[in-house]
Amino acid sequence: MKFLKVFKDTLPIFISYFALSFSFGILAVKRGINPYVAISMSIFIYSGSLQFLLLMIYNKLTLLDIFITSFLLNFRQFFYSLSFLDRYKNHFYKIFTLTDETFAILIHQKENPKYDLYVSIFNHFYWVFGTICGIIFAQLVNFELKGLDFILVSLFVVILIENILKTRNIFPVLLGSIVFFIFYLLEIKNILIFSIVCSFFIIYLRRRHA
Repeated sequence: MKFLKVFKDTLPIFISYFALSFSFGILAVKRGINPYVAISMSIFIYSGSLQFLLLMIYNKLTLLDIFITSFLLNFRQFFYSLSFLDRYKNHFYKIFTLTDETFAILIHQKENPKYDLYVSIFNHFYWVFGTICGIIFAQLVNFELKGLDFILVSLFVVILIENILKTRNIFPVLLGSIVFFIFYLLEIKNILIFSIVCSFFIIYLRRRHA
């Protein structure tokens, strides 16, 4: 019965995770990534936005660049995970699998170690399962994938719009665009990393002296 309840509670997550991870699997094959590497990314990275981003930049950046990008992209998790410090103490797997969606489910539930673990496992499985299905689909079905890359742009546009609607703050968007444009004109190498770090530093100073 507990598994049935967890499945029922995580069913909306399954639908969204499967659609995104299925697309990730297809795009990974299209970009020539080894299927085992793509599956490993879903198992050990387990971050949709980061995995899609890595498909675009994995052969253009150094390991240090990728580390900085990963850290800044997922920095928000440092804040909402603070409320789970006691709840997840010494539970390393649950800490690793605490995504936005898992947090959204558990934050409204009373602390229950087994339930928390099952939700984490189910959601993690959905993501890996969708990736595997996408890889198999891309290998078995021979069709033109032209234009599918636009899903990457669409994903980040949706994330951006949702963030603006929630925070009602467009300053970070304008700042990032301006900084990126300036660095582009200056022909700065590793423009993405420098733009993110510079924008983050300016926002920090702005809030500190506000």
